Amino acid sequence: MWLFWLYEGLAFVAIILLIFGYCRFRGVGFWSLIWKYLKWFSLAVLIVWLAIAILCRVDLYNAAHCYFRGESMHANTKYSIFLGECQVETPSGSYVPIERARALPGSSNHDHDDGNSDSGSTSEFYPVN
Repeated sequence: MWLFWLYEGLAFVAIILLIFGYCRFRGVGFWSLIWKYLKWFSLAVLIVWLAIAILCRVDLYNAAHCYFRGESMHANTKYSIFLGECQVETPSGSYVPIERARALPGSSNHDHDDGNSDSGSTSEFYPVN
């Protein structure tokens, strides 16, 4: 999510710099141009914002899906854009892929207990409540 807001902020700064450069080139006052064409300036910002949202739509959807999955589990989750996976926080504070957490549907790494119920090796994969 932070990467999306970084793109949005950089795009806004780029629009401001383009308008400022245009004003310097034409010899027009920056604020007078903004107030004169406020509707067009707002429309440009909205179009760029929508374009970035469309380009990041998959990651935004995955981040929202990960957030609501964490809410339903009563666990802290985050979506990693770089790894492309939803991660859940373990009791030790580290994040593991949510599919590796025990007792989740669709989990590919199910550990089988050998009758030892106090095994400490799998306790770090339980979600934080």
